[in-house]
Order: sequence, then C-alpha cells, then structure tokens
Amino acid sequence: MMPIFSDDDPQWAALRAEQQARHGAAIAYIKRRVGAGTEYANEVARAVLSDAGAYYQLTELPEEFVGALGADVSHRLIAEAEALETLERLHALVRGVAGGEVPARELSLYVLYPGGSLRARRAMFVFDKRGNSAPFTHGVWQPRHVPRVFKLRLHLNPGHAPAGFPANGIVLFLAPTHTDSGQCLLAAITRTADLHDLGSHPALPKTSRIN
Repeated sequence: MMPIFSDDDPQWAALRAEQQARHGAAIAYIKRRVGAGTEYANEVARAVLSDAGAYYQLTELPEEFVGALGADVSHRLIAEAEALETLERLHALVRGVAGGEVPARELSLYVLYPGGSLRARRAMFVFDKRGNSAPFTHGVWQPRHVPRVFKLRLHLNPGHAPAGFPANGIVLFLAPTHTDSGQCLLAAITRTADLHDLGSHPALPKTSRIN
C-alpha cells in the first residue's frame, strides 16, 4: 500500500529534507539559468518558460521537478474543448500501451484532478509502463473532466506518438486559475542531454517513479 502523509507527519518532513539535500542545488541552478521567463501557475503546480529553457514543479512536492536548458521546448495555450480532446488522445494512448497494442519503451503519467494530491493519494490517476514490465496503475481516470495538471513522460516509436507530442520527451499540462484567461498550458519538451527530470520523490508510488 502506498503511504499517505499528513502535514505534520515526521516521515514526510524527513523525506522532504532528504530530497532537498539531494536535488536542491540542481533545482536552484536550473531555475537560475531559466530566469524569470513567463510563468504559468495554478494551486497545484507552476511552469516557467524562457528563451534559455523551462522548468516545472509541483506546489506540494517542489522536488517533483522537470528542467530543460536550451532544449527543444514548445508550448501553447489551449481552450478547454481542445484540452478535453488532448486528454482523450492521451487516454487512448494509455489504453493502447496497457493492452500491448502500442509498443512503448516508457510511458509514465500522473494526472491530478481538482482537490488532487500525490501526497494524500486522492483525486488522481497514475500509469507507469517501462520496458517489458507489467503496467502499473493507481486511481481512476475521469473522462470529460479537465484535470488541474498532468505530467507525461514517454518514449515511443515516432509513428505512435499522438499529434503534438514528442516521441521521446515530456508533456506538461496546467489548467488555469479562476482569475486568468481561462486557457490551459500545454508544453512539450523533447528529450535531450539537457533535460532533467527529478521526479523521484519517495512520496510517489514506488513502481511509478519517473527517473
């Protein structure tokens, strides 16, 4: 069973301290290199993009971090209708990989819906498939619901990647806050030597950590 942590859980504080000691310097370096940039954020996560690169991190788990320096980063703002279409394509990809119809070296995904939390294991969907291992899933996919955030790491044959997704890289999605333009952020980062994904926090499901 995956652990559930309360705010005052000493184990949670210890895990945070361990990850900060391990990754804090790298995170600070990437943030400094990316600079102020353009920020997109909601109550769950934030992303900053600039000409120098991009980074993303969760609010409740700042060590759940993706950073790219000088990499191939693209992003655009999409309306809710297109977000739902994108999610339908993503769900079809997950089903295809889970059923063996779509070969994948790796497909790792987490989705957080309103009120969702990786730490508390609520309102979330997690899928992880690597190599020849059996796929791991946790939570419930909520069709026709726009999540607050999703993070997808994938390595597929180019012909199997959904339109607009890199065959080898990371896709990030952030829903808007209630006070902004109402458009969602969809960002894609093609995997290069300068792509750093530090999403290995011990609070993540062990079989679905994204390293």
